[in-house]
Amino acid sequence: MLTMKTFSPDARIRAPVKRCCIIDFFYYLQCNMKLETKSDGRSKDDSRELARFGYVQQLRRSMGAFSSFAISFSLISIITGIFANFGFGYRQVGPAILWSWTVVGFGQFLVALVMADLATRIPISGYGYQWTSRLLNPHFGYFVGWLLLMQFLTGFPGVCQALAATLSGMAGGGNGEWIVTGLTVGVISLITLVHLYGIRLVSRVNNIGVFTEIFGAALITLVLLGLYFISGKADFTVIFEAGVTGSGRSPGFSAFALSLLMGAWCLTGFEAAADLAEETHQPKSTVPRAVIVSQLSAAIGGFFMLLAFILSIEERAMVAGSGAPLISVLQAKLGARWMSMVGLVVVASIFACGVASMASATRLIFSLARDSMLPFSSRLRRIHPASRAPRIATTAVWALSCAVVLLIRRLEIITSISAVAGYLGYCGIVTAALMSARKSGNRGAGFSLGRLQRPVQWVALAWTLIVVAALTVPANRVEGFSDTHLPAKSALAALLLGLAVYLVLIRSRILRGQAGPPLEKSAA
Repeated sequence: MLTMKTFSPDARIRAPVKRCCIIDFFYYLQCNMKLETKSDGRSKDDSRELARFGYVQQLRRSMGAFSSFAISFSLISIITGIFANFGFGYRQVGPAILWSWTVVGFGQFLVALVMADLATRIPISGYGYQWTSRLLNPHFGYFVGWLLLMQFLTGFPGVCQALAATLSGMAGGGNGEWIVTGLTVGVISLITLVHLYGIRLVSRVNNIGVFTEIFGAALITLVLLGLYFISGKADFTVIFEAGVTGSGRSPGFSAFALSLLMGAWCLTGFEAAADLAEETHQPKSTVPRAVIVSQLSAAIGGFFMLLAFILSIEERAMVAGSGAPLISVLQAKLGARWMSMVGLVVVASIFACGVASMASATRLIFSLARDSMLPFSSRLRRIHPASRAPRIATTAVWALSCAVVLLIRRLEIITSISAVAGYLGYCGIVTAALMSARKSGNRGAGFSLGRLQRPVQWVALAWTLIVVAALTVPANRVEGFSDTHLPAKSALAALLLGLAVYLVLIRSRILRGQAGPPLEKSAA
């Protein structure tokens, strides 16, 4: 639970004890935004900590506790993930999708614990690349960084396309190919402009989007549950049923494995706070808290939202066959008059997700380029002196994303890489944590797994391998494609591209000592 101290560390502006939670939330948001525009002596301590890892403070350190939480929560974006993927999961196991979500939530919580532990020890932008390079070696770190970069670079255009399709539908323009393509390029460009102005604007835009998503998700859930109880037909046995058609045949292992994907696609991105550690005040305490709280709040909030939707479904077969099942449920329960408000919440959530996705991608590029681990590193690592943001890296993400949208007619070819690459990157992070007994970094009073470190790491590794298998092994046909293993083949192609870059350019740089993170200085 987010406490008053989390949002407002300055005792001078703490809220009175007795205050309703909604007012508290507005108050915390306002106070946090004010605090983030100021700097104090702690920023100097953060810069000295960064210097111990061999880097000079270049990015603007202006993010506080709420913004750190918000960047992770918006990248998870339970509204975006659940609305986009509910139909897929429901077709596999029916109402039992609620328990598939629970399994994923627990598994991802373990991964979040591992990352929070590493974020305390190594609070540097580039997170997974930096962690694995310093725990093992930069060769291994390069591939983890490449996979994580593929996760964001391929996911970002998909998020923007989802927003474009939503806007087009709300405006009555339909989902014509060129209309959606043009809107997608427009969304990518708008998000890029936000980033070119620097992290302060990014944080504020993202904070507003996250608050809208939290408020909207809570309101939708409470209204649907309220209507369900008022109907006098409350029967919770439905959530323990499996299957959609009522044939009596239980879904097999393959169907259950596929049902995990709805949660697996959604409950990722909680590590984004770690990627912006160099722009966060007191990252050794702020970032681990943001990683854990964002994952827990998304998993728990998503559970109750799914519960509300499942209980509100009256015709299972109709919902299972619908292209937008949750929109159908909301229209039936709330009426068309309230759907415009729901649409605004969805738009704000997806936009915030896109902002967070670009933030993570550009900071990862900056971290890799700073260590000469990418082609054109000398340009990609440049920081604009006024905004103190990686503008060239931001422009590169804009150009790549627009090119993908304009040149590839079926974006699923690219976006199918995102989840597989992301979970392979998670595997690499947890593996590095397990293989290294080295306690990198001056932990101080930060988060620690203590004696649970090894057990949590082993179970987290097993979990990430299970998800990778679920993403790649079962036949999963993407609409419009005859290939039943498109995600696996697309991710393999992205990995082979990274291997080619490594063999041609990066390996020799590392061997010559011209690439990789600098040596860590001993603590004073």
